[in-house]
Amino acid sequence: MGSATGQGVVDVCGWHMAYRSAGRPGDPAIVLLHGLASDSGTWDRAVAPLAEHGLRVLAVDLLGHGESDKPAAAGYLLDDFAKQLDAFYAAVGIEHATVCGHSLGGAIAVHFGYHYPHRVERLVLVSAGGLGREVHPVLRAASVPGSERVLRWALRPRMRALYADPRLHRALHLTPDNLVNLRRAARALGDEAGREAFFAALRGVIEPRGQRGSFLEMQYLAAQVPTLLVWSERDGVIPVRHARATQRHLPGSRLLVFPGGGHEPHRRHADEFADAVADFVLTT
Repeated sequence: MGSATGQGVVDVCGWHMAYRSAGRPGDPAIVLLHGLASDSGTWDRAVAPLAEHGLRVLAVDLLGHGESDKPAAAGYLLDDFAKQLDAFYAAVGIEHATVCGHSLGGAIAVHFGYHYPHRVERLVLVSAGGLGREVHPVLRAASVPGSERVLRWALRPRMRALYADPRLHRALHLTPDNLVNLRRAARALGDEAGREAFFAALRGVIEPRGQRGSFLEMQYLAAQVPTLLVWSERDGVIPVRHARATQRHLPGSRLLVFPGGGHEPHRRHADEFADAVADFVLTT
C-alpha cells in the first residue's frame, strides 16, 4: 500500500495550525519546521522522498506563517513556538518524533527538545539558527525598531511590479529557487498580520549585533539526543562554521555539508538530503 499524502488543519492553543503530511501513521514520525518568512512549502521537494523511505512526515506552518492563523496574541518567541509544537503533537496524536528544523525552525527544534525532551527522539538542524552570533546583515537590520516602515515601502504595489520584472531577475542573476523564495516571502509579508508575526519572531532570535541563541541548550541536548547537522558550504545567511564549531563541541553529532552555496540545502539537494535524513532516523 502506498503512503498517503495530504494537508490538514488542527486546533493548537485555540488557533488553527495547517500542515502537510505524507507516509503511514505507524511509520517513525519526523516533524519539519520552516524558517522566517516561509512556510511548509519549503519542504515540498523532501516530503515525498522522506515518506518513500518509510517515515511519517508532518511539515507544519508555524502560527503566524503560511495557511496557519496569525494572531498577535499567540506569541512568537521560542517559548511560544515550543508550547505550540507540543500542542500540535497532541492534536495529531504523536508522542515523540524526530524534529527537523531549518533556520529559525532549527532554533525552535533545539528549544523544544530542551524544554520537552520526551517529545524529541532526534534532531536534524538544517542551516539552523541559534548556534552562533553571525547572521546576514539584512536580518540584523530588520531587528532595528522602525524597520517595519521600510518593509511597508518595499512592498508597495509599484515595488512589487518591479520585483516581478524578468529584466531585474536577469540583472541580479536570480535562480528559479531564488524566485520561489522571493514569492514565498512576499506572501508571508503581504498582510499586516504576517508582517507583525515576522518581526516578533525575528526580534525574538536576532538583535542588531547578531543572533541571540544560547549554545548551552544545544550542549545539554547533545548528550541526550542524536543530532544531524546539514549545511551548504557557502551559506550566505548563517555560515557553515557554526555547524563545524557545533560538531567539534558535540563529537557524537553528524555533519553533512553540501558543496556550493544557498541557505536551503534541503531544496537544492533534496534527494541526497532525504537519503541522509532517513538513514539517520532509521539507524540511530
